[in-house]
Amino acid sequence: MEQLSLIALPRIDGAEHWLRSPAAAFENWQRNTPHTEGFLYAAHSVRQHCAMWHGFIDFLGRQQLDLRSVQSDALARFLDGLQAKDGSSAKDSTRRRYLKLLAATFDHLHAIGVRRGGNPCLVLFKYYRPAPVKSPGALAAQEDDKFVAIVLGMAATTWRDVRDQAMLILIIGSGLYATEAISLQLQHLILDTDPPYIIIDAHGKVPERRAPIIAFARAPLQRWLDLRATLPLRGEQTVFVSGKGGKMLPATLYRKVQAILKDTDSNLRPRGGFGPQVLRNSFLMRQLAKDKPVDVVQQWAGHVELKSTLRYRGLVVNPGGVEAE
Repeated sequence: MEQLSLIALPRIDGAEHWLRSPAAAFENWQRNTPHTEGFLYAAHSVRQHCAMWHGFIDFLGRQQLDLRSVQSDALARFLDGLQAKDGSSAKDSTRRRYLKLLAATFDHLHAIGVRRGGNPCLVLFKYYRPAPVKSPGALAAQEDDKFVAIVLGMAATTWRDVRDQAMLILIIGSGLYATEAISLQLQHLILDTDPPYIIIDAHGKVPERRAPIIAFARAPLQRWLDLRATLPLRGEQTVFVSGKGGKMLPATLYRKVQAILKDTDSNLRPRGGFGPQVLRNSFLMRQLAKDKPVDVVQQWAGHVELKSTLRYRGLVVNPGGVEAE
């Protein structure tokens, strides 16, 4: 068999490839180059970035422009001409995402010799300023244990009270989204293992995952399951059933959480909101405060990218609060 010369093989990421097949070159670069956190992009991110890049390449073709020479004025026209799916003008956040992607791409094109001179995107950042990064809403430091004590200290005189206690404690004890809590099915509770856990189906961009059931959430959950077994539910598999025997409405869960977080007698100091997301975020911060590995917390949270989890680590100040597992 004839031995191939490595020197003769085409360079996949070479300047000629970018000029000849910019869409294919971009996709290859996205799939094989780590981003700022040192990890490869997830498949859905690559698809999204490729769609954005295709739109830009189409624009260059219509304007008879070239990757080697396109300048800031043309880039501004492209950004200003972006449209939403309904035909309306794109949001500022969309333009900023495009600009960030284009800036990184032009840096790469300069590095491999496609372009010379400065990055044409840099001057545009002062006009398309990024929105301030919002900190995830959460309970103040060491207040998650106070929330648990308040919920467990409430009188449970009806089956709904027992259900609400178990549901609220499970959210802060397992880091569930509100939609996950109200959609949770009995077969997704794996209780005969040590430790027990929850299987959460994929939804939207959130992949399928397993979330732990932290120790303080187990007794309230079991109490509710025992009581639930006595109710006439006719085979309903939803864990936290409504009064009609089906799924609860999201608004119902929000009202229950808000009633506690906004109660002046509780003296809680939630940051960034009063909904169930505050409880989920508090769970994630508690795990990071207890030095759980970031990649483990990422999996529990269902974050596609590690940078989403790292936002929470930056907010961790004191490692106190309810004991993590």
